[in-house]
Amino acid sequence: MDEAEDGIEVGAPLPKVAAVAPVEGLAVSITWSDGRSEVIDLSPSLLAYKVFKPLRTDRALFERVAVEEFGSGIYWPGEMDLGSYTLERLAESQRPMSAADFRGWLDRHGFTLDAGAAVLGLSRRQVAYYTSGEKPVDRTVALACRGYDSVVGAAAE
Repeated sequence: MDEAEDGIEVGAPLPKVAAVAPVEGLAVSITWSDGRSEVIDLSPSLLAYKVFKPLRTDRALFERVAVEEFGSGIYWPGEMDLGSYTLERLAESQRPMSAADFRGWLDRHGFTLDAGAAVLGLSRRQVAYYTSGEKPVDRTVALACRGYDSVVGAAAE
């Protein structure tokens, strides 16, 4: 680091929200500062905490969602907010897993179709469908793969 610099870098920068708009249900359309856009279902967070009860019962209030200063998250009147890191984690858990992603997961762990099937509690045929793209990877399977990565990663640390 140059002596003139005052800051340090620790890990990846936090994601920043550029724009937000309410959509159907308890979901919002987010545009990130890097230009990506996606719809995020906020239900897992909004249904889990009492502080968000007004958003669950008052659609007009939910629709007043806005971007926090500097893109650090989103907020509603009444001091209710969700940070950009939470939004990114929600979005990540909701993104579909492609056949290439699934094959990459198997390869990363050195799994054959049989081993992947055993770890995930699936039939070999179903794993073959997912790797070929013949069938879309089920959301619960994608979450199981991410959960396996978390457990294996935590055990390796």
